[in-house]
Amino acid sequence: MPASIAAGALALVPGAHGDAPVRVDRLLGGSVNDSWRVETAAGRFVLRLDGAAWRRPGVDRARERLLHGVAAAAGLAPRMITHDEALGALVSEHLAGRIWAAQDFSCAAQLERLGERLARLHELAPPPAAGRFDPVDCALGYLGLMNVERASAPGTAVVLAGLRAAVLEVDAAGAGPRIIHGDLVHGNLVEGERLWMLDWEYAQVADPIYDVACVLAYYPQAGAQASRLIAAAGLELRGAAARLQAAAYVYRGLSWLWHQARAEAADHPGTYP
Repeated sequence: MPASIAAGALALVPGAHGDAPVRVDRLLGGSVNDSWRVETAAGRFVLRLDGAAWRRPGVDRARERLLHGVAAAAGLAPRMITHDEALGALVSEHLAGRIWAAQDFSCAAQLERLGERLARLHELAPPPAAGRFDPVDCALGYLGLMNVERASAPGTAVVLAGLRAAVLEVDAAGAGPRIIHGDLVHGNLVEGERLWMLDWEYAQVADPIYDVACVLAYYPQAGAQASRLIAAAGLELRGAAARLQAAAYVYRGLSWLWHQARAEAADHPGTYP
């Protein structure tokens, strides 16, 4: 057993209690949490352990489990098995398939496939216990994690002002809140017998335009096929351009602030509008 996995956490995995698992492999891709594929006589599972910095703006474990559970019941996410808050552990089923690559976001057929899955997600009724997405609150949380120099830099003020304006633009549409995944990077999409969405820690209840905007903010190459992605996701094309631009700025701004809070280099998102 890897030394970084506590015995109590590993025992949460079906078939691992009292017997050594057949195989334990570290999964790559996360920059905060640690994830492991654990194979036992009972099957294959994913064990995620909270990293030291898991408490960060936009992440709420109770909300994550609530929204993940709804998505899993609809066949959009892996089934959760169990969790232990004290150990910071979550166990879910392991889904066999191909993890997406950045190149998939250049393919019209793949974007339509993703859009269809997002349409299914956005059809689900938001659980009443989950609060509405507040990007400005997240931004202020990142600000509180920065050193004085970065927090007081002119570029930071520009992003905060842009975020506020962009959120007002999105909210002006008055769209009904829906469950959104909120972190549609390629490592969180696995294609097997269907397309699944992994890692729901940034899931929120929000305007569904945010999920499409997340894709376009993180993968500019998808812009050429934006209309097909929007249509497949079941969103109205008319009047969506301004909202989409605003929501994409929200993701670019939050991403830049996240890097600033971690003292990492990143391209400044510029002003909005």
